[in-house]
Parts: sequence; C-alpha cells; structure tokens
Amino acid sequence: MVDAFHERLSALDAIFLDLESETAPMHVGAALLFDAEPLTLAHGGLDMERITKYTLAALETMPRYRQRLAWVPGLRHPVWVDDDRFNINFHLRHTRLPLPGDERRLKRLVGRLFSQRLDRSRPLWEFWIVEGIENDRFALIGKAHHCMVDGVAGVGLIEALLQMTPEATEKEPSSWTPRPAPNRRQLLQAEVTHRINGLRKLSHFGPRIQENFLGLARVLQSGMRAGPESPFTAPDISPYRRFDWTSFDLDEVKAVKNALGGTINDVVVVATTAAIRRFLEARDLDVDSMEGFRAFLPVSTRKAHGGPTGNQVAMLLAELPVGEPDPLERLKKVIAVTTKLKKESNQTAGAELLEDVADLTTKRLILDISREAIRRHAYNVVLTNIPGPPLRLFMLGAELKAMYPLVPIPPTQNLGIALFSYNGRLYWGFNADWEGFPDVHEFVEHLETAFEEYQALAATKEEQPAARLP
Repeated sequence: MVDAFHERLSALDAIFLDLESETAPMHVGAALLFDAEPLTLAHGGLDMERITKYTLAALETMPRYRQRLAWVPGLRHPVWVDDDRFNINFHLRHTRLPLPGDERRLKRLVGRLFSQRLDRSRPLWEFWIVEGIENDRFALIGKAHHCMVDGVAGVGLIEALLQMTPEATEKEPSSWTPRPAPNRRQLLQAEVTHRINGLRKLSHFGPRIQENFLGLARVLQSGMRAGPESPFTAPDISPYRRFDWTSFDLDEVKAVKNALGGTINDVVVVATTAAIRRFLEARDLDVDSMEGFRAFLPVSTRKAHGGPTGNQVAMLLAELPVGEPDPLERLKKVIAVTTKLKKESNQTAGAELLEDVADLTTKRLILDISREAIRRHAYNVVLTNIPGPPLRLFMLGAELKAMYPLVPIPPTQNLGIALFSYNGRLYWGFNADWEGFPDVHEFVEHLETAFEEYQALAATKEEQPAARLP
C-alpha cells in the first residue's frame, strides 16, 4: 500500500495565497514567442498533439505541476497533495489571434489571460498556445501561482521544455499514478508536530538573531514607512490588466555599465528611475521635491541552480532618486543605494531570518507585515531582474525568439516590472492595472528614451581623450 503524501508550503509560499484577492491575482508568468514553421502541419495549424505529449513528458521532472492545494483543518495552513483528477488538457490550452495577428492584439490577449485567477481546486498553472501571430510565429503564454515558484524557479520550468539544439529530443510520457492524500486527522497531526518542533528549534536562533538584528530591524522599519502618493499606487486596483513589453541589446546595456560605472542591474534601476521621473513630469507632478519613492526588489536567495521549487527570495526596498535631475548624479545615487543594500544593511540576511522564524512557527508573522506594507504603500513599484540563458533555445525545433516576463502586483500597486535576459537581449515585461495605469505604453516609451540618454552619455565618455600624465 502506498503511503499518504503531502508537502507543507513554507510560510513565504503560503502568504502569496493569503495576499491574493479578487483584484490582485498572484501568479508569475511570461509570454514566449517562437518561430512557428517547425511545428506547423500541412493544413497550416500547429501540431498540438505533439506539443501536448512533449509537455506531459516534461512534467515528469516537475512533480509540483501535478499537485493541488489541500488545507490543514482548523489551522488552515496549505499543503501540496497529488491531484487525482489531473488532466493535461485543462492546463494546456489552445487559441488563435484574430487577423492580422499583430503585436498589439497579442499584448491585449496576454493582459486578458493574466487578469484571470487560477483555479485553486487544481494544479496552479496554465499554458496557452497562441497561433496566428504575424511573421509566422506562435506564442506560449505561461502562468504559475507565486506560491509554486519564484522567478528563478520559473526558469527551471522553461529549461525543462527548451533545448539548446533544433534537433528535438522527444520521449513517450510515462504513466502516472497519484499518491493518496492524508486524511484530516493526519494533516492536523503533522502540522501540530511541525509547530511544536519549530518552537524547539527557535531556542537555537539566539546567535543568528543577534548577528542579523540590524538587518532584521531595517527590514521591519522599511516595511512600516509610508512612501509618497503617486500614479504608481492606488487605494485599490481593478481586476483587469494591461501588458506591454520592450527589449534592449544586452551588449549595449553592458557598454553603458562599462563607460559610466555600476553593474547591469544598476543600469536597469537607473533607466527605470529616469523613466519614472519622465512619466511623473509628463503628468505635471513636482518630481524635484519627491522623496521616499521606493522600489520593491525581490532578491534570490537560492543557493544553487536546480534547487527546490517554491520561493527562495528576500524582499528588499530600495529608495530611487527620482528627484535627481542630473542623469550622472542619478546613476551615482543608484549605485550607492544598491551597494548599501548588498554590503552594508544586511537586509537579505534579516529577511531570510524573518522568513525562517515564520516557517517554524506561523505565517502570521510575515503576513501581517506584508499586508501593512501594502496598505501603507511602503513601495511604489515592483522591479525584478531574472538572469536567463545566454544561448539560443528551441522547443521541438521551434526557436525561442523572445520572452517577456510578468511579476504580479499587490492590490494597491499599479505597475510591476520584470526583466529576463536571453540570447544577448534584455526583455522587459510591464504588468499594469487596466484602469489605474492606462498609459503604460507611454511609460515604456519614457524608458526607451531614458536608456538612449544613458547610451549617449556613455558614448560621449568613451570619445573623451584620456587625461595626460604631468
């Protein structure tokens, strides 16, 4: 007889379920564009049977995608159990764009699909295969709940589907038998045992708390400090989303970094800061006196590639110098902020400590902090940068041409920005509230203009002759 199976969600994973609301779905996602020709059948449509078999085989390395949520009775903590009614056709869906299948229509469809919450009674993911896109392409629009994966773990899912050569390696999907779920008594007993053992383990946390006290204090202080009111925040957002995107040549980003200083991420942050400033100026707001404008920067704490699923991130807040009119001074201030976050404040260790203590006891510890930070508008924008593969990738021989990521936004946030690097380009995805941020396309234009400004400054510096020695 097969033993009953369940796996407890960590406190951090669980709070993404609690933070979800009717207006704020908490899934991560991406829109991937492929060349359609290698998967196009004689009648002109895509080979969905082949794609379905290929996806089923890939799921053998990702057991989480055949698991659904269950809840500990009384204590209401979520756990994973195998889904005994798993059906790939519920999760892998197929549609087509209306003619002419242009980028504008695709963005509208992506926004509409990202607006829809996932069904909590089933495994929390969906793939939409979209054909009929101009230039003989198709899209894979993927969604997975944030309680399942963070951005780095999401790369693992992509890697399971993609290959480094156009010669497709395929195999027949194996049969799968779900393990039985525990009964209510077993779930409750396991959770009570976990919490009792957690309280015992807390006795060993003294040295770690002492070591990371300042970092923990800064995390709590940042989360409780209200940010300025701006078009990027709202009392409550609508349930509908707009999605937009752009991309930069990664070598051009590196050229700016090499000429002006900092890191690739610093260039990302300062270009975003400059775009925010331009956007606010276009709305006739007093930007020069604006202080305390903060970005929410998820930082991966995953120790090694290919680690466990779920969230392995620390949540850091960085104050952006949107009030600085000089672009070079703005970059210097961004570098100072990011350097302080990385080396001086120990916020990452403090955030990890808070998450570990909550995981040993109850998620309520970080849930209340997260909700209060959202209510106070402790940050104005979400900005996450996910490293990706530098080489060309293929799915069943179809080359991946672009990948635009999505980060969810909380119920008082109007914009989330995510980046993914792939094959020499940096792809940006903008998840915006349909009603509160209708001009997201203008923000994207401001970002592109801001980056061009830094490119021009970098070119000017490269052209300057080296100073002569006396």
